[in-house]
This record gives sequence, C-alpha cells and structure tokens, in this order.
Amino acid sequence: MFKNLKRVLLPVFALSLTMAITACGNGNGTADSKTASSGSTESSTELKTIKIASPSQDGTPVENAMLAKSLGYIDEELKAAGYKAEYIGFAQAGPAINEALAAGEADYAFYNEFPAIMAKSNGIDLKIIAAVTEDYNYAIIAGKDSGIKTAKDFEGKKVIATTGTVLYKYFVDICNSNNVDISSVEFVNAQADASSVLASGQADALVTAYSSALQLEDKGIGSIIEDTTANEDERTGITLAAKSDTLAAKEDSAIALIRALKRSADYANKNPDKVYGYLKTESNTEDLLREIYSYDTSFSYFQPFFTDEFKNHVENQYSFAKENQLLGSDINIDDLLDDTYLNKIK
Repeated sequence: MFKNLKRVLLPVFALSLTMAITACGNGNGTADSKTASSGSTESSTELKTIKIASPSQDGTPVENAMLAKSLGYIDEELKAAGYKAEYIGFAQAGPAINEALAAGEADYAFYNEFPAIMAKSNGIDLKIIAAVTEDYNYAIIAGKDSGIKTAKDFEGKKVIATTGTVLYKYFVDICNSNNVDISSVEFVNAQADASSVLASGQADALVTAYSSALQLEDKGIGSIIEDTTANEDERTGITLAAKSDTLAAKEDSAIALIRALKRSADYANKNPDKVYGYLKTESNTEDLLREIYSYDTSFSYFQPFFTDEFKNHVENQYSFAKENQLLGSDINIDDLLDDTYLNKIK
C-alpha cells in the first residue's frame, strides 16, 4: 500500500525542515505565506512582545486558545508577567510555522502535534508545553460534481491533502480501511486556496478541518462523506509549543499562556452554552459551532494538561510518521512533551 509513499514524500521533506498539519483553523487560508496582526489591547511600551503563530488566515488561534483570547485571559495573564501578544497567521500551516520557529520569527505556536513531531525529528529543539484541546476533528468533503459518494470512489480522483501532513495521514487511513489503492489517487497541493479549487472542479475532494468542511457543505460546494466525530483514533490534539531557548529566556510568558488556557478551560467546563458566543466568527456562526461541537457539548477536552487521550494522539501521529519513513530521525516523545510549566500552575 505504501510502496510509493517514500518516493512521493521525501522530496517534499528535503525542501523543508518540517512538514505538518494542515490548515486546521477557522479560515480557509490565502495564497500569502503569512499575515501578521496585533492581538493585544495593551499598548504600553514597557511590555515585551511575544509572537504567537497559528495556522489560520489572520493569526486567530483555534479551540481553547481562541476562547482564552476572546475572554481576554491571554492578554491579562501576559500583561501580569510583563508581556503582550502579537498573533501571526500562516496560511501554509505547520511547515511555515516550523520555519518561523526555527528562524526565531515566532516564539510560540498553537498547532497540531504532527508538525511539532516533524520539527523535533528534523533538529529543531522544540517542546510541547501544554495542550490546547485533546480532540480536534477532520473531514473529507467531495465536490458536488465529483461523482464521489463514498470513500470507495477515491480511486482515480484528485484530492487536496498535502503530503506529509495530518490531513494526509487521515486520508491514507480512510483509504486503507476501504481497500482503496492510494497510488491511484492524484494529490493536489492547494491547501491555501482549497475551497476555490474544490468549487471550480479542479479537485474532486478535500481533506480539511471538520469546521471548514461544514462551512463548505453549508455553501453547497460539496458533501461530507467522512469525518472523525465518531472515531476518536482519527482525531488529533492541538498544542502549545515553543523552542527550548525561548522557554529558557521567557519562562514567565510560557506560564502565563498556560494559566490563560487553564482559566478558559475552567470557564468552558462551567459555562458550556456560553462558549459558542466567544468562538463565533463571520464564517463560523453560532449555529454552525453548535453543529461542530455536537459530538460532545461538555468541552471537557478544552484543557491544557497531558491526558492519556492527548498522549495517545501524539503516539499515533509519531507511529504514522515513523512507519512511513517521514522522520528526519527518531525522537523521544517524553522529551517532546514537557510538563515542566504545567506543573508550575497546578
């Protein structure tokens, strides 16, 4: 099944230190590599700026991180520690974020475990210091004129699922479980403008975040044929990650961000029905958000600690990367997951 996988993927990894997640945020992305926007309401020149990267069009973080930002907790906690936040969006998601972290152009990242694993395996001294959520969902949406009704129809089709990303992993898993020959699928690398490519018929299907798939389905662009809401093993976590030298130099900011995530997680657990109002955007209306989170309305998965489920997601992503020879080198997961700063807020 994977005899051609290494041949396809290795050139991609040779061009970049890291390959990783997909645009898993609320936006569909743009052709620009990144867009910076200031997310702090504090203008004092005495506050030091930390740059936080997210795989979204405008830098808006996702899930519990977005809730913590919307509630003002990130600004409050950072200000108390002497910092303010600048949010940076990366339309190309994980690979671009990893390059920014490596170059010192970003201090922290809210993103999937997969790019963090790839960064670590390619020599970036990265640490995952907290979870943003332990459950993040994905979906496959087929274009309305694609002729795809079930996963068994993927053979010979054009699918947007960037190789070497968590989206690609999900698609491969679905193909395997439906006995689809992955070598017969033509992959289209168009994540930044995926919705327009799918709508125009230049691709037959798109693998994306569940929230984005629901938006596209709502617009009549296609129909969701697979999603992870009923399959815990195919979900992933979203993380807070940073390089070790950043953590050593700005430890107070790391603790402040985790405190903010903990406060927003507590808020969500106690006030689940109010969460939608803080997460809504022009694209994600409150009604759509209720559909996105209908699989579990408790928001118990909004928390910063490393639960067994979160660790399982990391192990699953690592196993896939290793089995398909995507890693630069083997890594120690226990070294990647650093609970030093979590322990300081307990």
